[in-house]
Amino acid sequence: MVSSWSASEMGLDLWHKQLQNEIGKVSARLYPHYDSLPLHAACRYALDGKGKYIRPLLTLASAYMCGAEPQNVLAPALALEWIHTYSLVHDDLPCMDDDDLRRGRATTHKVFDEATALLVGDALLTDAFFILADADFPAEAKAGMLRILARASGGRGMVQGQALDLKWTGRSGYTQEDLDTIHQNKTGRLIEAACLLGAYAAGASSDDLERLEQFGSRIGLVFQIVDDLLDNGAGIGKTPGKDQAIGKLTYLSLMSADAARERAKRLTAEALDALSSFGGRRAALESMANRLLERSF
Repeated sequence: MVSSWSASEMGLDLWHKQLQNEIGKVSARLYPHYDSLPLHAACRYALDGKGKYIRPLLTLASAYMCGAEPQNVLAPALALEWIHTYSLVHDDLPCMDDDDLRRGRATTHKVFDEATALLVGDALLTDAFFILADADFPAEAKAGMLRILARASGGRGMVQGQALDLKWTGRSGYTQEDLDTIHQNKTGRLIEAACLLGAYAAGASSDDLERLEQFGSRIGLVFQIVDDLLDNGAGIGKTPGKDQAIGKLTYLSLMSADAARERAKRLTAEALDALSSFGGRRAALESMANRLLERSF
């Protein structure tokens, strides 16, 4: 079980390892291996990719900042990670980004097959809501968290962003506003939800929820800008240069690398400013924002 927060770099690393263990335990319970049904093995394969767990860490840090103990918000944190993992499995399919590498190893559809990978995404998405619906929260709080998660991950959020990304791939004439809209939905909405779910689980005020929404929206764009900067590098766990090769919209197609870095720094500063009214418990979330900017996870 995740212990109480210690606002230090060692604390973040400890949470990261404990989240890996918790996700593995839940995966083993919900997805036992049946030799006659590769779906469950494929679900476990996708979840065992040892991601960075940025979204669930944001949930835990936001909950802590708003007065909750991290061990009490594992359900929404895990639900977020399962939805994020489903999106990666589907993104990698030949009908989407057609990628062979994810999290430093073969993508799910390459290890199993395309149909099984499609079902893996379906299962992870649906079971994410089961995890949260089955959690021990008051009915009103649970309904609110389910609404946040559904809005962020569906046709009003992440899926809409993916659709816009497909629309603009290989085309010209787009603006920074077009690109921001894609990534505010495709990446940003789930990062916003991560912060909001933690705060909601802690019983935060409407003002605090608004501040965390501001924080999450900016950090979501920072994440994507830094991702674009890293796309042509090595060691990022996916095929380097793939976005540019297939004509995807990136921030480097609109601005120089130096300008992109400066924008990421400005957005991070704005995100941290949104937390200024919180007490010393904000150190955990501030540390995450700075580590996302430097991509030191």
